[in-house]
Amino acid sequence: MFRDRRFLTLIPALAILSLGAGCGGGKQQVTGAQLGQKADQACRTERAKFTQIQATPPANATEAADQTKALVQVAEATSSAIDDLEPPDALRTPLDAYLGSRGRAIDQMKKGQDAAENQNSQAYGDAQAAVVRSTPQRRKLARSLGFKVCSASAKAV
Repeated sequence: MFRDRRFLTLIPALAILSLGAGCGGGKQQVTGAQLGQKADQACRTERAKFTQIQATPPANATEAADQTKALVQVAEATSSAIDDLEPPDALRTPLDAYLGSRGRAIDQMKKGQDAAENQNSQAYGDAQAAVVRSTPQRRKLARSLGFKVCSASAKAV
């Protein structure tokens, strides 16, 4: 009887583990058109969140750091959403280049966050300038993939 009770207590745990094993992990296979639609939706959401976060300019370095941290989180979530898409083979390399460019911009944003936390206005400005300087390349890469919103957005990564 004791063994039976132990077995019965394992059933819910095994059921939970089996559900968890099936979650996430895989990329969503998409066509080229679907890639553009889904990426543009992610960029549309990113743009709206950036606008909301930046609605009030930061009054001091602490607020700038907090604002930049929030922007980084949104940008990383957008990149992750796009990276979860598995395009046709012909678009994989350009997509990787676009995501790499976004990743480098996010790294600069993180440097800006660190600079704001350290009250280093020069480094903060330099990081912002680096993101701005890299925008044309990101937009070009987005256009090459057929992304309309992602290639037109100056208010996002």
